[in-house]
Amino acid sequence: MDKLLEENQEERLSTLNTECKQLRERGILPLSPLPRIPEWLASRIYVADRYAFMYCEVPKTGCTNWKRTFLALMGNIKSSKVMTQNQVHSFNYTKLSSFDISGQRSRLDNYSMVMFVREPMERLVSAYRDKFLHSKHYKKVYGRAIISHYRKNPSRVSLTGGHDVTFPEMVRFILDPERPLVQDVHWLPAHHLCQPCLLRYDYLGKVETLGRDAADLLARVRAPESVFYSSPKDKRSSAALTGYYLAQLSSKVRQQLYTFYYGDYKLFGYPLPSDMKI
Repeated sequence: MDKLLEENQEERLSTLNTECKQLRERGILPLSPLPRIPEWLASRIYVADRYAFMYCEVPKTGCTNWKRTFLALMGNIKSSKVMTQNQVHSFNYTKLSSFDISGQRSRLDNYSMVMFVREPMERLVSAYRDKFLHSKHYKKVYGRAIISHYRKNPSRVSLTGGHDVTFPEMVRFILDPERPLVQDVHWLPAHHLCQPCLLRYDYLGKVETLGRDAADLLARVRAPESVFYSSPKDKRSSAALTGYYLAQLSSKVRQQLYTFYYGDYKLFGYPLPSDMKI
């Protein structure tokens, strides 16, 4: 095993464990593990019994290709490259929620747990561009509601189509405690989705080192050479593009947004934004 990769994992997990310990000491988290995994959390965790590892899904971190890889690992498909995105997401996967309490606990105690994360602002911008510029469903459901609720004097075309939600409008929706719809997993903080302080994670991958981490993880679980992770070509976010969108927000709103994702920055070892006021 590559010594540098091993040291990177040790550093990431050490940061995570240190931050979680501080949250427990401050009374923000319970001192003992959850007696039972909530259904919503168990349904986010994919199980590969054959390789004794589980993967918690965080959208906008390459999870579509991880699902393809899972299918290849389990022998459901011959190649990680086949199947469309819709086919991948509609497949009936084995999840932790598929098992009773004892089955869940046995796997949590004995399997390796994996999650992948991403720089919070880049993940947010990727979600905005993916869902509000390209997804008809999100334009229809979230777009209409956001425009109706947050835009002054919206046109009938915008109200009907929900197609021109701006990034500041999306951010207003995210930060509003009285928002007209529930939050969506594509922009909820990763630590909310996978609860890394309440579950033990053995591997923490990052989008910024995705290809390297994916190859390392597959080697660790002794996946066959025919199974590989095909890194997504996500052109919907970058440091420059993220800066372009954040510049559309006032300084006050940016601070609120950074606070909303503060847990992801601290738990996963990402540098805080240079203009964040602590």
